Amino acid sequence: MPATSCFWNLCGPKSLRKLAEWVDDAMDLEQVVCPIDPGHRRGGKRLTDLSICLPGGTVQDFVWTWYSECLIQDHVLDLFRRESFTGFDVKPVKARFKSGTAEPPKLWELVLTGWAGPAKPESGVRRVQYCEACRDATYSEVTDGSQLIDASQWDGSDFFMIWPMPGLIFVTDRVAECIRAQRLTGTVLKHVHELTGFGEGGLGGGRLSDWMSEARARELGEAAGIAEI
Repeated sequence: MPATSCFWNLCGPKSLRKLAEWVDDAMDLEQVVCPIDPGHRRGGKRLTDLSICLPGGTVQDFVWTWYSECLIQDHVLDLFRRESFTGFDVKPVKARFKSGTAEPPKLWELVLTGWAGPAKPESGVRRVQYCEACRDATYSEVTDGSQLIDASQWDGSDFFMIWPMPGLIFVTDRVAECIRAQRLTGTVLKHVHELTGFGEGGLGGGRLSDWMSEARARELGEAAGIAEI
């Protein structure tokens, strides 16, 4: 198994100019209402495929939304499949430009299926609050990114998530090298140790079943001791 230093976080660039917006009236979110604490009201699982509005101009190989969903163009999906990368699936995306009548390129939402369990406590990530009634949880921030991933829990996938950061995309060296070699645009690769300080103010990924099927969330969550299934 590779050392933790061989894992990367795939993320959006710092510039906000290219971020895609949700078409709100085409989107539907599950609403979670806590029966005992109104402060725990929040959005849960997204119930619809993405419908987005692009800001215009050149569409990059990777496109990110304001909510950090990662979208890839059709040719990127073809590349990833040719390379036999594992640990991801895709969902269709309905896209249009904010103005004009031009048709954007076909986009797919990148969905993680790979898994590396919970963050190691040595990383600083520990559960500090949990509500039994609505399964709302808060975790402390990352203080040592080099200790974030427990390689013994990693399933070997090229793309994978860790808990409680299911919205972050982690990849292997193999993926990172491919992205660099092909000079794919619209994304940044960070060593995991660069995530130090990430999550200031607290982390929380909702429920594991917000990110995958109920059956898989229960299987993985129970094995890993995650309460918020």
